[in-house]
Amino acid sequence: MKHVHHPQRLSFGAVLIALVVATAALAQTGQISQVENRGVQKRMALMNINNTALGTLTDMMGGRAFFDKARARAARRSLISATGDIPSVFRKQHTDPLSRARPEVWLHWRDFKDHAKAAQRAARRLDIDSLPDLRQTLPSLISACLQCHRSYRKPM
Repeated sequence: MKHVHHPQRLSFGAVLIALVVATAALAQTGQISQVENRGVQKRMALMNINNTALGTLTDMMGGRAFFDKARARAARRSLISATGDIPSVFRKQHTDPLSRARPEVWLHWRDFKDHAKAAQRAARRLDIDSLPDLRQTLPSLISACLQCHRSYRKPM
C-alpha cells in the first residue's frame, strides 16, 4: 500500500514543534544580555538568528503570515548561513550558568558537527518556490534542529 502524506497534518505538527522552539528562543533572547561569557553570547545570538528565520517560515507555513517568496528566500539564506556557522561558534567549550549547551557537545564533537551539517543540508533543501513546496520541505529542517537539541541542549 502506498504511503500518502497528509500535508495539513504534517504542517500542523511542524508548526506546533516550531512554536515550542520559538518560545524557548524568546526566553533565551532576554538572557543573552545577562550572559557574561562572550563565546556563549555568540552561540545564543546565532541560535536566535536561526529561530527568527525559522519563525518567518513557520508563520508562512501555518497561515499566520502570507507566503512571500522574497521573505522566504531571505529566511532560507539566513538559515543556510547560520546553520553553517554552528560548528565555529561551538568549537571552544565556553561556559556560563545561562548556557543551555550540554557538555556532550564537546564529548561527542563529531556527532554534534554531523547534526549541524544535517541542519545545513535541510536548510539548503528548503524549497521556497511556493507555499506547498515550503510545507513539504520545512519539516525536515525542523526535525534536524530538534534531533540535535534533544542530545545537546539542556531543557528549560
